[in-house]
Amino acid sequence: MYPRLKPVLKPIAALLPLLFVAPLHAEDRLDPIVVTATRQPTRASEVLADVTVIDREEIENAGQDTLPELLARQPGIQVSGNGGPGTSRSIYLRGTNSNQTRVLIDGIPANSVSLAGFPLNYITLADVERIEILRGPASSLYGADAIGGVISIITRRGQPGLRADGFVGYGSHDTQQANAGVSGGNEHWRFRVEANHYQSDGFSARRDATNKDADDDAYRNTGGAASLSFLPAAGHEIGVSYRKNKGVSHHDGFPPSGDYDQRVRFENETWQIFSKNRILENWQSTLRYGEAEDRQDSYDSLDTWTFATPVDSISRFYTRNKHISWQNDITLPLGTALLAVERLKQKVGPGHDYTGAATYTDSPDSHNTSWLAGWTAHLDKHSWQINVRHDDHSEFGGKSTYGLSYGYQFTDVLRAHVGYGTSFKAPSAYQMYMDMGWGYHGNPDLKPEEGKNAEVGLTWERGAHLASATYYHNKIRKLIDWDVDTYKNVNKALLEGVTLAYAGQFGVWDLRANYDWLNADNQSRNAAGVGYERLGRRARNKASVALTHTWGALKSGVEVIGVGRRYDGTYLKTAASKEALGGYTLTNLTARYALTREVSLEARLNNIFDKKYETARYYSTDDGFNAFVGIRYTPSR
Repeated sequence: MYPRLKPVLKPIAALLPLLFVAPLHAEDRLDPIVVTATRQPTRASEVLADVTVIDREEIENAGQDTLPELLARQPGIQVSGNGGPGTSRSIYLRGTNSNQTRVLIDGIPANSVSLAGFPLNYITLADVERIEILRGPASSLYGADAIGGVISIITRRGQPGLRADGFVGYGSHDTQQANAGVSGGNEHWRFRVEANHYQSDGFSARRDATNKDADDDAYRNTGGAASLSFLPAAGHEIGVSYRKNKGVSHHDGFPPSGDYDQRVRFENETWQIFSKNRILENWQSTLRYGEAEDRQDSYDSLDTWTFATPVDSISRFYTRNKHISWQNDITLPLGTALLAVERLKQKVGPGHDYTGAATYTDSPDSHNTSWLAGWTAHLDKHSWQINVRHDDHSEFGGKSTYGLSYGYQFTDVLRAHVGYGTSFKAPSAYQMYMDMGWGYHGNPDLKPEEGKNAEVGLTWERGAHLASATYYHNKIRKLIDWDVDTYKNVNKALLEGVTLAYAGQFGVWDLRANYDWLNADNQSRNAAGVGYERLGRRARNKASVALTHTWGALKSGVEVIGVGRRYDGTYLKTAASKEALGGYTLTNLTARYALTREVSLEARLNNIFDKKYETARYYSTDDGFNAFVGIRYTPSR
């Protein structure tokens, strides 16, 4: 294990001088409140986990970038894709598969039967207030699908007073973006209503494409959101929220046929109703019910190897999650207790529909009932967090997980934490019950994937400066993979790495930087006993730096993102030629000019050096240099 750490020793050493350097003209850093790491409002400086918060300002600076592109710039995350905006994306959080990350929208589990776990490529950023990223196993808090961590999306809500906001923008590839919202309220009522639209002509992702695969791959996404809250008295709130997006995403095929316009029509919807009540002075109760629905109809053409002429095919994916939870936060003489019970019911619709004939009907509805408990406390220089959870699933029975974390405050500016946690991912209904015909079928006897993670972190915080280093070691077994004619628990993997991050202010300068070293080792062997080298599409090294400067009414910045070489396709250790994807570096420029206190002009220039690269073999996710400009109206508070 120790030789693997050599590539990260130099970056760690480079950060050590920060422990002894006084900040220059530093302002006090805002210590945000985060929820995902504990399921309770907690100051970021007290969290015993590796967490990143993306606030509204950073979201607005993303310009025309989609949610996956915004996530790709964050520590501990790598992204691969099969084309431009709206096309398929895989999110690797600490090297885990996309479906091993729990996705929440306003606290409602939104993971679907989609092989990506959840189609984050269809979520628009217009109605997102903030995003919290919890790196590390979180099954003891959130159950299945949290082997790599959690991505929690919090949408915008109404505030006291009446105000409107809006944005219009235009960019390369005839990209158009617009959104408008109205919010308001008083001490008892609050509401928000908004609408958004995103469209782009896109580009051809395959440079060797012909016919229809050589045309531009357009993307359209239209949606809206609404929320209403009633606050009858201090400590009490009853609310409801709703959001929906629908559209179409065109994409190029593999292998390229060139004679069919492949596309996906999608519809994503979430809604919830909740009641937060201060039962006693030390007892906060939250009762929540919500649903998340994902519909995808993929229009394709069956290959001519099987049929004399191309045959239209519609692959349908439909998932509806119904989630109810009752959480109780109890303030103790020492720390805070967490007691909760949850029930998640998942319905999955028909899969494939060839020329109007469904090859299989709805799979059985699955349901999962769970209870969880936790204790978070601080005593002098010591901190700890203990969580246990038991899930009782209708298909594979019971599963218990736990998480233990301990922190110690060495000095006023230096603290450390160590943690250990278990996790699991439940097999999806698609993996268990799908039937593609020709003898290819699901496996109802699949077992949950299991993970065991240990980590240690060091954090230095002084004024407006924050630096952190985290090492993790996550061993996963019973990985589900396709084996001959069905899915089986055949693989195992070791994911270890180091994440370094820094954020700080030097007067009018703002600097953020992060570096990731990842060893994503596939420890499985093929039938001949030959082992694999690493998991596909994960780079061993990734880094990003963002520097912004405020010049009065103008705020400008530069971003540099570097990703190392990865493998795709065949990556056996004994393979004569591995299908390598070359490393790349992207440079982006951003600017915002305040025309008035409420109106600003924004611009973003991506990939200014016109770098050509691939994150998935044969597919480009970027057509080179592109630009986007817009006008934003945001009323002052």
